[in-house]
Amino acid sequence: MPASIKKDVSLEKGDETLIRLLSRFQMESTTENLLLHLPNVMEEKREIVIDLVKKIEMGTETEIELAVIDLRLLTKHDVESRQFIAEANGIQLLIPLLDSPKGIIQENAITTLLNLSISDGNRALIMETSGAWDAIFKLLGAGVTDEAKENAAATIFSLLIVEEYRERVGQKPGTLSELLQILKEVHTHRGKKDVIKVIYHLALHEPNKARLVMVGAIPVLFSFILQRRLVEDALSVLALLGSCPEGVTAMTRVGELTTIVEVLRGGSTRAKENATSVLLALCETGRDSAVEKVSRHNHAIVATLCSLLITGSDRGKRKAKSLMRFLVANDSSSSSIDSSSSFLDNEY
Repeated sequence: MPASIKKDVSLEKGDETLIRLLSRFQMESTTENLLLHLPNVMEEKREIVIDLVKKIEMGTETEIELAVIDLRLLTKHDVESRQFIAEANGIQLLIPLLDSPKGIIQENAITTLLNLSISDGNRALIMETSGAWDAIFKLLGAGVTDEAKENAAATIFSLLIVEEYRERVGQKPGTLSELLQILKEVHTHRGKKDVIKVIYHLALHEPNKARLVMVGAIPVLFSFILQRRLVEDALSVLALLGSCPEGVTAMTRVGELTTIVEVLRGGSTRAKENATSVLLALCETGRDSAVEKVSRHNHAIVATLCSLLITGSDRGKRKAKSLMRFLVANDSSSSSIDSSSSFLDNEY
């Protein structure tokens, strides 16, 4: 595109892709005219999208590859294109491409679906399309490239914004167990982090907490802490699981509590705050029984909690203060607690 045009016309993001595509499909307008009349090219844009979707349905492998690349570019910023693709049954036609043996097709197909899922209406269309969830979920663990796997995870995050879908996925037989298996098998740091984030999003839905505990999520997450890998991420999920009775039972055993306390004493600042969140969740849910078990570690954790009350984030200060109140109430005769309880009378 000539530099003079770039200076004279303010382009919306995605318009350069549109202009290139209009040129490819040999629209009669010149580039300069298109630049001056971009707000009035809705029908041309719709025709382009329809043509690209047809190529995905009936084109050669090369045509499919080029078409899905263009759809990815168009949907990155262009709201209307997302709508037109959905109206042209593009979502249904993109799903089979997730099984393509070609990494470039997989990547661009899943990224187009990710871009489409920004719209609430398209989220519903994706979830209602036969085989869509299974294909996206499969890609999370078996994508040809790391980018395909990462964008499958991002698409899942986007879909799980909707509470109803967290329930639907959590109820789906075998899904949670398979998710833990993917977490064990994926090799890259980013891949493991993405899978833990998917588990986190599912655990935001109350019934899924017990389901995750029942399929063995807690031992898997503790294995990451013991290996000192993705400790902060694992603890963030454990804090959610600690708010269900099944999670309390699994995490108030001696070994698990000791592991959390060790992180609280020697982890990063964020890890310490997340470990505090886990202990607080256990105390809030398990009440007296859990508080009594956590209190056995007072000598190891009180100093760290006092430090968080001063130097932690706002969230960390609130969590530390709440946990300290439980410990004070349980054992006000303890000298370590008594000497620190004055912290709780101050605002942080």
